[in-house]
Amino acid sequence: MRNLLYSVSALGMFGAGIGIAMAGVESVPTPQALWQEIQVLQKNQAIMPESSPFQAGSRTVDAFTIDLANAAAVQSISQAGGIIHVSRYKNDSLLVKENFNKNRKPTGVTAMLKLAGYDAADRNWVMAAYKPDGTMVSFGKIGSCIACHTMVQKQDFVFAPPPQQLLSIRTWKAFFPKQEMNPAYVSLLKEHPEAVVK
Repeated sequence: MRNLLYSVSALGMFGAGIGIAMAGVESVPTPQALWQEIQVLQKNQAIMPESSPFQAGSRTVDAFTIDLANAAAVQSISQAGGIIHVSRYKNDSLLVKENFNKNRKPTGVTAMLKLAGYDAADRNWVMAAYKPDGTMVSFGKIGSCIACHTMVQKQDFVFAPPPQQLLSIRTWKAFFPKQEMNPAYVSLLKEHPEAVVK
């Protein structure tokens, strides 16, 4: 499985002093160090289980997405029997969403890294967003990301890829009021009404 190409030695970098020390928290990587970890997943094409390359994104600006996962996240998903069954991801799990426009040109990257003791109220996820070249857009406890991901709190804040789980049009518009919905995503909503997250 390509997901398992992500090496354990790369995971060990998080504890190697490259991060920001916080009391009672595992070493938090710098945004640049996390970007390096993301690049390892990209290089190894570590596609997240239940995901597929260039699946429909919900926004027209991100018409396609690719979900990536490191070994710890893959193990969590495998042991639980699927994304919707994971109640807690293993520490050091890294989940990445690559976003692309309608021409499949990269538009950005978002990521979630699980770190013990980081933010217990929000399941200890470090959230991050980058431009395609790795320039940091936001990093840490990102309220807008957390607000959306709490919709799948029972799944440890991780959405299953479409069409397995979808946001309703009403909910989607509440989070992206100035954006346009991807017509392909709207079609998925019509085809899979049972997949709408309640």
